[in-house]
Amino acid sequence: MLEFADHHFEQVIDFVKSAGDSALDRWRSFDVVEVKDIGGDLATNLDREIERAFHGLCRDLFPGCGFRGEELPELSTGSSNGYTWNIDPIDGTKNFAHEVPIWSVTVSLEKDGTPIFGVIYNPVSRQLYTAMEGRGAHLNGRRLSYSAPADPARMQLAIDFFMRQDDPARKVRQDDLLAELFHSFYRVRSIGSGSLALAWLAQGHFGGYLSWGLTEDKYIDIAAGLVIAKEAGAVVAIESLDSGSSVLVVGAERTCDILLALAHGRGDR
Repeated sequence: MLEFADHHFEQVIDFVKSAGDSALDRWRSFDVVEVKDIGGDLATNLDREIERAFHGLCRDLFPGCGFRGEELPELSTGSSNGYTWNIDPIDGTKNFAHEVPIWSVTVSLEKDGTPIFGVIYNPVSRQLYTAMEGRGAHLNGRRLSYSAPADPARMQLAIDFFMRQDDPARKVRQDDLLAELFHSFYRVRSIGSGSLALAWLAQGHFGGYLSWGLTEDKYIDIAAGLVIAKEAGAVVAIESLDSGSSVLVVGAERTCDILLALAHGRGDR
């Protein structure tokens, strides 16, 4: 399946761990270099340092592969072999900046647009999640197996919503969907890190995941988590929305059907 040797992937994992541990060491000595929007999303000097360093690693180890990062679009390159590396150097930067220990370094590899390898590392908890297509998902070397209650009323749901305050009709749809989710599921949570939400799903904390209003630039955040969740046994489904963005759901097949029905405002859930 892969054109690279296992030791190449081990070098990527080592990079992710080293970058995460370095960020943890400098947790209280970073600089905010950009405030991105009215919601207060941030970029720090550490985000950019990690992304530049990983770009250099990919250039040396994986010539011909594409590259996409969360923070530095000028480093993005196309692929000549169908493979593309993605990095979100600190997924959950807002949490990181406020000393909330829910953040990670996340890296993934895509083949022709499909994630096939993923690494998520939370250095605060020393939790390293890894997955490769066909080889399962692991937490610190322990095999993960997704399981969840069949009844949504007994299930915790993780959500990521990408709001568009300038679109009144979409805001109404968002509000209606949120009301339906809170009515249908036991608990609904947004933890500020899509990658860790999916990793926690893979280990059984969340029963389902919904990202509504997902756009291509936000896919970098969650690609590694999708590999981990899928290799742990969850179903991944994505459909287009009228707005030009997408709704992505993860969970058991029945859970995905329910979430997609709710997202589209259908009554067949």
